[in-house]
Amino acid sequence: MITLNLKDVRKALNGTVVSGSDRMDIHDVIIFHQHKFKMKNTLVFIDKKKDVSEKKWDRMLRNAPCAVITDYEPGVLKGANGMTIIQVDDVREAFFKFTSYYRGICPVPVVAITGTCGKTTTREMLAHIMEENHSVVSTDQNDNAPHRSLEYLMKINERTDVGVFETGLGGPGDLRYHCNVYQPDIGIITNIGVYHLDRCKTFERYLASKAEMLEGLRNKGTLILNADDENIAKISLGEYKGKVHYFSIQKPSDFRGTSIRISEEGTRFTLVAYGKEYPGFIPEVGEHQVYNGLAALRAAAELGVDIETGIQRLSTFRNLDRHFQLVEGRNGSTIVDDTWNINPTSLKQAIKTLNAIGKGKKRIALLGGIGRLRDEANELHSEIGKYVAESNIDVLITFGVKARYIAKSAEIENPDLIVHSFTSIDGIEETVMRYLDDQSYLLIKCRRGDEPLMKLKERLMEG
Repeated sequence: MITLNLKDVRKALNGTVVSGSDRMDIHDVIIFHQHKFKMKNTLVFIDKKKDVSEKKWDRMLRNAPCAVITDYEPGVLKGANGMTIIQVDDVREAFFKFTSYYRGICPVPVVAITGTCGKTTTREMLAHIMEENHSVVSTDQNDNAPHRSLEYLMKINERTDVGVFETGLGGPGDLRYHCNVYQPDIGIITNIGVYHLDRCKTFERYLASKAEMLEGLRNKGTLILNADDENIAKISLGEYKGKVHYFSIQKPSDFRGTSIRISEEGTRFTLVAYGKEYPGFIPEVGEHQVYNGLAALRAAAELGVDIETGIQRLSTFRNLDRHFQLVEGRNGSTIVDDTWNINPTSLKQAIKTLNAIGKGKKRIALLGGIGRLRDEANELHSEIGKYVAESNIDVLITFGVKARYIAKSAEIENPDLIVHSFTSIDGIEETVMRYLDDQSYLLIKCRRGDEPLMKLKERLMEG
């Protein structure tokens, strides 16, 4: 973070000192009800709509000197030696005035990435490309909740060249919040499937929530979209005044991936861009990794990185664990660990990739259920079952009440498919072991919070 002068901040927020002095340097900024104190000289935003317990207030007093921005009436919050209280009319408006102020003194390019899946890998790829010659601030793994955005913004300082941030979405308004904090110059939407219906309620509201990226770019940024995604195509761009670029595999676009060849070693492809062809290699498995790579390359080009450099950097990329990770399993089998997360879109991609690398061998899918689908859960699980049945999977094993609908649908659609369905973890290991040998690929796909399957996965791995 850049050290701030409290007086300058107060002026930017049109605040009034009601206690203490604005002659103070600020070394950190937090929201009282969302973040922990890490140091003295912290600027704290406190909303009058949130109760402030005596215990928490005393803890803050122990961290003095510090400063408070609040819309509480004067006198409600009791100041103390080293404590400055600044009153504003609306603390939420003041907070976003502050993020605008900070972005103004840190005018580095910022990239915001969203999508139903692929956003973590796309962010990791783009950061990896940029890090060779730039100082990059980025999201920690996929810790992308809205309340983390301020913490990441505060990591930008005089030495930062670019910010690359993953913007998680649980419901309407989340992406708008991220963008109000980050004020991105470039926005990427990787794809849009069905997910987060627990808060969005309907797919239409989920789609509209993803489209908040356009608003976040303030009609002047660069929007990078997947031209092959039928749901992204539903977003109206009629009133968007910024630049729009596309990446794709199937349809024509600015950056198009062709001649895709998938093996255990990784994925080779040809990038067609600017009338030229560039051979590329990503040491990760699957067509979906080409989509992620294309998005990262397009953003890197917008940030001034030439294509040859971007492709060379992608060839040394290593993904986070549990992203279609190939691991040696028991009896000489290959375990495909894809337990980072699970939603309908990523599950279909995993099945498609398993078919590609396991051609000529025994392909087994061990699948958990998918959460956050609300009233559409049974129908969407059944749809996945049909997709599995139409693929070349040899054995399907499901775990959980919701996943039963995958098994039932697959069994109806393809009577020749071997199907086992469990609602208890008991018996699954013995069933899986019947099919594991040196000619077997076992895909394990579930959410990382699915502890029974995660523990079983560890036991199925060699050693």
